[in-house]
Amino acid sequence: MSSQNPHISVIIVNYKVKEYIANLLNSIKKAQHDLKLEIFVVDNASGDDSISYLEEHFPEVHYIANQENIGFGRANNQALKQAKGEYTLIINPDTLVSEDTLEVLIKHMEANPECGAAGCKILSPDGEFARECRRSIPDVRSAIFRVLSLDSLFPHSKLFGKRYLGWLPETESNQVPVISGSCMFWRTSLLKELGGFDEDFFMYGEDDDLCYRVQETPYHIDYVSETSIIHYKGESAKKGDLKHIRIFNKGLYTFFEKHYSYKYSIFSKTLIYIATWLKTILNLFTSNTRKIRSVIIDLLILNLSIAVGFVVRYALLGENIINPEGVKYLWINILGSISYLISGSIFGLFRQNRESISRTLKALTLTYAGVVVITFFVRNLAYTRLGLILGFIFGVIFFVVHKLLNINRFGKDHQRGKVKTARVLIVGDTEHTAEIKSRIHSRPDWNYQIIGNVSVNEETFDSERLGSVVQLKELVKAYHADQVFFALNSISYKEMLMKISELQGEGLIFKLIPDSMDFILGKSNVEYMEAVPLVEVEFKYSNPFNQMLKRLMDLAVAIPLYLILLFFTWPALLFKDKASQSFDDIKLYSPVTKHSWKNRLRLLGYVILGRLSLVGAPIKSSNSEKVAKKGITGIIQINSNKISTEEEAENFALYYLQNYSVWMDIDIILKTIFNQPHPLEILEERDLAKS
Repeated sequence: MSSQNPHISVIIVNYKVKEYIANLLNSIKKAQHDLKLEIFVVDNASGDDSISYLEEHFPEVHYIANQENIGFGRANNQALKQAKGEYTLIINPDTLVSEDTLEVLIKHMEANPECGAAGCKILSPDGEFARECRRSIPDVRSAIFRVLSLDSLFPHSKLFGKRYLGWLPETESNQVPVISGSCMFWRTSLLKELGGFDEDFFMYGEDDDLCYRVQETPYHIDYVSETSIIHYKGESAKKGDLKHIRIFNKGLYTFFEKHYSYKYSIFSKTLIYIATWLKTILNLFTSNTRKIRSVIIDLLILNLSIAVGFVVRYALLGENIINPEGVKYLWINILGSISYLISGSIFGLFRQNRESISRTLKALTLTYAGVVVITFFVRNLAYTRLGLILGFIFGVIFFVVHKLLNINRFGKDHQRGKVKTARVLIVGDTEHTAEIKSRIHSRPDWNYQIIGNVSVNEETFDSERLGSVVQLKELVKAYHADQVFFALNSISYKEMLMKISELQGEGLIFKLIPDSMDFILGKSNVEYMEAVPLVEVEFKYSNPFNQMLKRLMDLAVAIPLYLILLFFTWPALLFKDKASQSFDDIKLYSPVTKHSWKNRLRLLGYVILGRLSLVGAPIKSSNSEKVAKKGITGIIQINSNKISTEEEAENFALYYLQNYSVWMDIDIILKTIFNQPHPLEILEERDLAKS
């Protein structure tokens, strides 16, 4: 190799994952050491600002911009023609390498001159071993086992688990038939001799084909366990839709057609083709099982609400319709179900954002409204209107409860309606974690609670530090952490990968914060850490319609609760303590938390009188002028553990004014009910702090 030529040519194909590829390029820089690299990024018509974004941050990289998505293999071949390195690393954009990855792979190739290509251990974002990083050549038998899912049921069997070599320890290096296309380290001369990837494969199957052709050369392929990378699996090709599954299975069939067609009759090839498409249909059904299940559950809840509405409607008249004659009401159920499917489609309920409460209620309202309208044209159904009104009320209750439960079980971190705050440990030096914490807390729309930081250096001591990274597993358990953020400017990639591997099985979510600290990388999303823009013009809060809805919600919630509390607290009110405490123009019994139920009754009374709202500015706050009315709870109150300055409180208040909706109020009320501290405790704490 000429001294002018690089040691390694790195080829990355990008498709709409600029943040992930930026993180990968940073990790490659740290893994470079004394090696000379040339890096190619081939953009497959991402249609965004990927190239300009990457050029700004990584001007030394060679960029190839395609005008259309030409596929994985063809895009790699474009860069391979220009590659001058002794070795070529083909790597997916949604990966992250360790500091020692390049050196370990080069040393392995130098120590094994007959090794033509090598792959390393690949971990998923939750620390699990990705079995596809070393596998066998696909054949008809392994394909049948895969269609029948026997390879998943018996992963360590030499018969059924042959495809992924499941009997081999992940910690042991071996010669293997195939390595994953997400990370392939080649001798460039061999890769060019083979002609690169077969461009008949658009995506998937091309790595199997390329490794299969190595068998025709004197070289072999190795799996190297001494180093590892993280692969986010498919961030550049979202899974679960028919197009993705079809391309995947088409790649598998193309491989059989190319390499095995001469061995089988037309009948056998037809069976393979049918089996491939059966697997496609099975994959599609499996990937959409939750969506189908959700639609069925929605229809069950709808029909239950209709049934309960009619049972209650006739029970009020002293009639029981739970008998054979009640079958006639099923026409309303059928009509309502059809109407809901149409309404749900109109509001996009079955395509995305499945757990959107507002969309669900809009679809439900349109459904019942449609059925009621029909009853005006069909005289025989006129008796159903009161039952439908009651059914609608029950439907709202049932759907809201169901959606809230789903959001809190499966919803994203910051989805409205999610009650639980994600408890986060940040691994990094105090200097960096302090800025990260400040940026995260500046986002009123984020639902993170930063527990504290875990230092990388054991000798570091400060008030913010909970412990060192050596104790990470114990700290996760002690502080009941849900997520761990790694500040990549503080911890080595190798040590981070080791910790992720150690913590697999703990049910944690791991996220990465790159050196720039501009965004947070998760398993399937990117969260930008810039502050939410706040422009103090035409606040949604000031809209007369929103003000009317807010007042109606205050009365609808406060009046029933007031009457219930009055029923239970009136004996205590007869013998109430005289002592009271003023919070501006709000008077409560003193001490505040000792008389909690009586004070809750008083607060609800103030809401009914219009002197308070359920949600608004803190009762005792210098920022109260920023919100038209003070509230029992509010966005500042539920984020009191995040807010440390008047400026931060003002930003949260402005965010509330600018983005106000009834749904935001409901979200704040839910978080107040289920999280600590509660409103009276906040009032007492502030009063004690001032005194």
